[in-house]
Order: sequence, then C-alpha cells, then structure tokens
Amino acid sequence: MKIILVDDKLVYRNAIKTLLQKLGDVEIIAEASNGVEFLKLLDECDPDLVFIDIEMPEMNGIEATKEALKKNPSLVIIGLSMYDNKKYVNDLIDAGARGYLLKLSDNSQIFRQILQNPRAEVFFSKEISPEKNLDENSKKTILIADDFENTRFVIEFTLKQAGYEVLKATDGQDALKYFDGRKIDLLVTDLNMPRKNGLELAETVKSIPTYRSIPILLLTTEINEEKRQKSKQIGITGWIQKPFVIDKFLSFIKRALQ
Repeated sequence: MKIILVDDKLVYRNAIKTLLQKLGDVEIIAEASNGVEFLKLLDECDPDLVFIDIEMPEMNGIEATKEALKKNPSLVIIGLSMYDNKKYVNDLIDAGARGYLLKLSDNSQIFRQILQNPRAEVFFSKEISPEKNLDENSKKTILIADDFENTRFVIEFTLKQAGYEVLKATDGQDALKYFDGRKIDLLVTDLNMPRKNGLELAETVKSIPTYRSIPILLLTTEINEEKRQKSKQIGITGWIQKPFVIDKFLSFIKRALQ
C-alpha cells in the first residue's frame, strides 16, 4: 500500500512511519509538512492512503483534504490531531476524510484495520468514537439510501454522533431488504439512484402497510416541480438540497421524527 504522510512535525511523521512499517506491507512514497506541499505531491504520485495532520501552517488538514479529494475522489484520507475537537472531527469528515485519530492514543489496532481495508468504515480513536456523544433519548433507527459512498458515510457519521442507529443501502432496490418488519423510524434517500430511484423507493415503501406512515426525506441536487408534485402525492415528508449543512440537516431529521 502506497502512503503519503502529512504533518508539520517530523517527530510525528517518523513515529507513524515506524508504526505502519511494523503493521503491514507499506511503502511511504512521500512526506509533506503542510497542505500546500501535499497537494503538489498529488500531481507527482498516486497514493492509496494519506495520513494528514489537522493543524498545519499555510494550509490545514481540513482544507487540504477538500482540495485533495477534488483531484482524486477515491483517495482515502485519515486525519490526525492532538485534540478531541468536535468541530475538527465534523469538518474533517464533512470534507470527505475517512477517519480521525488522536496522536497520543494507542491506535495500533485501528492502524492495522485501516491497512487491511481502508474503506471498511469511518475510523476513530476510541476516545472520540461517535458512541461517546450519544443522546440516550434519541435511539431512533434511520435508513440511508444513496449510491454515492462518500455521502453515505458522512450522513452515517453525522447521525451516529447525534445518537441515532443507522442502516445503509447502496440504492433503492438494496434498501427494500430492510423493510421486512423491522423497526425503521425514518428513511433518508437520494433522489437519483440506479435500479430504483428515491421516488420509486418511497412509493414502494409507502405501499407496505407496516411502513405507510414512515417519514421520508429526499436528498437531491435538483429542484423539479414535476417531481415535487409527485413526492407530495406519495407522501414525502420533505426535501433536503445537496450539499447540505450538517446542523440544518440534523434539524430536518429532528423535525421529521416528531
């Protein structure tokens, strides 16, 4: 696995390099001390995985992550920080990173999991696991249906941080497997998906007696009056425009579940 390390402190780059080389068959193909250097490296090499510090001069890890994923949307980026900072965590994951690790934690097992399958999940040090901030009063189950992987994991992380149980589906047809009598309190579905789009999924779900009253939110990049009218006929609860702001998204979720 080809890896780039980005951190303005050489001591941390060396520590991570030593740990990674002990855990797996890795090649550290480049190192950078800030986000600007990192983005230049992406024009010269093609890594599988990037570990990036959050606080750096010239360009921080959050901004660098946004720009890097514009260049290479399939790149796996894991953030590193000294701080358990909720805003940092939310902003980094919202930027498209696939994890947030505290530098002073024992992350050996997590690093091993990342090297084995970097896309298996969103990775966190145990001290900042999303379960840490669960609201015990909001144990609702929400199903996400979206064919775009980055959207699914950003929504999953956001909802878990807020205390919700989360199920995921890759498209409308895949989502139907969950409607087998189990408890689902809300469906959040993309409008445009293969096999069965959001409106088709919603119409099918509403035809199942058990789920006739389930609230459904549609995610979309487009506003189409014909589709809005169709959604009203089906009984859609509301539309959420992409890209969305996390706080507003959670407000939509809370209102839909009331």
